[in-house]
Amino acid sequence: MRFFNYIVLGLLFFGACVDPADIDIPPFQYQIVVDGYITNEPGPYTVRMYRSRPLDEADLDRLIPERFAKVFIKDDQGNSELLTETEPGVYVSAESGIQGVIGRSYYVEITTIDNKQYQSEPDLIKPVGEVTAINYEYVDANIEGKLDEGDGFTIYADATGIPDVEDLVRLRMIATYQVKTFPETRTIRTEAGFVPAPFPCSGYINQDGRLVKVNECTCCDCWVNVYDQIPSITDEQFTTNDLFIGKEVGFVDANRRTLYDKIHVEVQELSLTPDTYRFWKLVRAQKLGVSNIFQPPSGKLQGNVKALNSTEEVLGIFWAAGINKKSIFIDRTDVPYQVPPIDTLAAPCLFFTNSSNQKPSFWQ
Repeated sequence: MRFFNYIVLGLLFFGACVDPADIDIPPFQYQIVVDGYITNEPGPYTVRMYRSRPLDEADLDRLIPERFAKVFIKDDQGNSELLTETEPGVYVSAESGIQGVIGRSYYVEITTIDNKQYQSEPDLIKPVGEVTAINYEYVDANIEGKLDEGDGFTIYADATGIPDVEDLVRLRMIATYQVKTFPETRTIRTEAGFVPAPFPCSGYINQDGRLVKVNECTCCDCWVNVYDQIPSITDEQFTTNDLFIGKEVGFVDANRRTLYDKIHVEVQELSLTPDTYRFWKLVRAQKLGVSNIFQPPSGKLQGNVKALNSTEEVLGIFWAAGINKKSIFIDRTDVPYQVPPIDTLAAPCLFFTNSSNQKPSFWQ
């Protein structure tokens, strides 16, 4: 789950209604959406930029990337870095580039290809406590002694704050699993019947009706990220050092794909300023209330990015955070019965959402 998914939810939420009303609807405007953050850990950092779609359009989750913009991350000491667009609408800093420092403030400056300018409010990196424990509980949805849809692991975490500090904190879960696919096994139907049609990234070609390996596969093994669906934040200023004890922070499906090997679970503790705390608190309220038509309105999802040379309203946020994290592995043997082998999917593993063919450094 990316942070941008929360913003998409906000767009959908505000477009929903219970009773029809005869009102004049203003023409739709393609608003820019900004999603990014910086921490005190080494980069790279990512800023995503998109244009929103009308609610009546298909593929709401495939919003329009904002391409060819100049995106800078800057701090209050005069340091800055121009980010590189690595894929449409995705701007990334260099691995050895700018790094957040606790006690400094950071903001983003953006100039689009049509010379529209945007800037976020400076956000301070505050110190942060520590994730002290991660635990998990297996959930058997149907209790039939086999893997069924809905089975998985509920993830819990303990975290501490910093004494004598206003502990405004968010916990964030990122689960990573390896998936294996078989893109060389794809076939297509022709007048002569089904013939091999391997994806180019598989390393195979169809040579006179036979599969011939000509290169190594670059899309057979991928690592997929799964994110928490509801942000976990402190409810108030705590007077004790224990901010979270046994806090539920996410859920990871258990099936033949997610448990092809194992699951890496990382829980991050992120410090928040009052402004970013209010933003994530509102996101949380909307996520909890979106399925309840009687939920009182929780307010407009207002970010911290403003237009500088227009009256355009901007969605999204660029924020800064101190970070501390802890991780564990969940093994196939943690399921109380045998996990079947992975299915032979005849497609590139990169078709999975939030996937990469680059093996993570933490994968053992």
